[in-house]
Amino acid sequence: MISLYFQAVDDIEGWTEDAATVEEAVSTFHFYMGSNYDIGSCYAVSGDGIVTCSLIGDSTWEDLQLA
Repeated sequence: MISLYFQAVDDIEGWTEDAATVEEAVSTFHFYMGSNYDIGSCYAVSGDGIVTCSLIGDSTWEDLQLA
């Protein structure tokens, strides 16, 4: 299971999305983050700065082939 934690400027409490596969996790990531984003070591920021995403658990951006 791959868990992604999202926050948005209008939803500071955020929400978690769980994915069973890498493909599903990447699809969910792109759904909320779009195709223009910046990834740091701890979290990613959408291109418009509205949404952030962090990985929960042992998964890395490299595991998802996003970094």
